Amino acid sequence: MFLDLNSIADYDTGIAPFIRNGIIIDTSVLWEIICGLITTRVSRREHLQYDMILRFLDRIKVGNQWNKFYITPHILTETSHHLRNEYQGRDDYKRIVEEIMPILKVFGEYNASKDSFIERIDFKNPIIEAGDISIFVVAEDFFNKKEKIAILSNDSDINKKYQDNSRVMVMDYQSAILNSV
Repeated sequence: MFLDLNSIADYDTGIAPFIRNGIIIDTSVLWEIICGLITTRVSRREHLQYDMILRFLDRIKVGNQWNKFYITPHILTETSHHLRNEYQGRDDYKRIVEEIMPILKVFGEYNASKDSFIERIDFKNPIIEAGDISIFVVAEDFFNKKEKIAILSNDSDINKKYQDNSRVMVMDYQSAILNSV
């Protein structure tokens, strides 16, 4: 189900059960957070989207409690590639890494086993997006345990896959953050 902050009457029944186990964050949203941190902390400039993310996190009573977020090793790998490719040539790259790594360190981690990962690949239309597939594995692990989970994503494929699932709260980056905060 999609999070609609305007239609949730009660936080304790509408949001809390989904974020109790944490919020799985996809690469694109994590990358926005990292770029915002770098811009605000290292470059000392404002970053509008980062400010919007922080306001959203305050609204869902998470704030910048980074330990509430979960990533997979696949998402960490994708994010590390972005960080290296985007910032490695800068003179302040060491400082950037020093700012980012403590935050990533407190993120929780869910692993996606190789077998579970391979089982999720559609061999008729093979698109191998490691971060996305790892989110599918983790979400399905929660379904199998009959638990709820939240996913913060800017990926329409992930969001569509879980929009009708009553055990997943899809926190769509576009609608929940950019268009509603």
